[in-house]
Amino acid sequence: MFKKAVFAAIFCALGVTGHAGTSVSLGQSAVLTGGEYTTGGGLTVAMEAREIGGKLGLCGVWSESTSMSVYTRNAASRVLAKGAATLNDEVVARDFRFLNRVRPAASYAGAPANCIVINRAWQAQDAQAVLQLRIPRQKIFLTSSDRNTGPRVFFKRSDSTNPALKQGSFLPPSVTSFSSHKTQ
Repeated sequence: MFKKAVFAAIFCALGVTGHAGTSVSLGQSAVLTGGEYTTGGGLTVAMEAREIGGKLGLCGVWSESTSMSVYTRNAASRVLAKGAATLNDEVVARDFRFLNRVRPAASYAGAPANCIVINRAWQAQDAQAVLQLRIPRQKIFLTSSDRNTGPRVFFKRSDSTNPALKQGSFLPPSVTSFSSHKTQ
């Protein structure tokens, strides 16, 4: 309960109000960003700015590689939480956990996207504004040993435009695909 209250307070402080359950089809001009895990595989975010009820709205989806290392299982939520969106260098949203999860695809146009509405009026120039998405490098897993040995797993930005299409683990999907994740 406390976590939900803190999450709601953060969104209110940023001037963000969510439309729970709002789903639209993502357009052709969605901006893609993402990164890769050092164990293999990656995560992609596709998002676009649009007018929703006279306000600035952000709509998008996220996806990750189908076969992932056990070290990166359930890491996506933490990675998405640190995302930030800017429109013409103005930070308009932080935390991408509102996005809808979908299967990896070459194009996310037409994908069912979740939206949030920013407490800022839509301006005519917003239609041509530059939307930038950033997800910083993050540590996912570090062993705690005195010898500083063992696995070290990081999420880092990728040169790939769609890192979710990259192969994750070298193990077969029957071992590394986690059915607990709901995708559309």
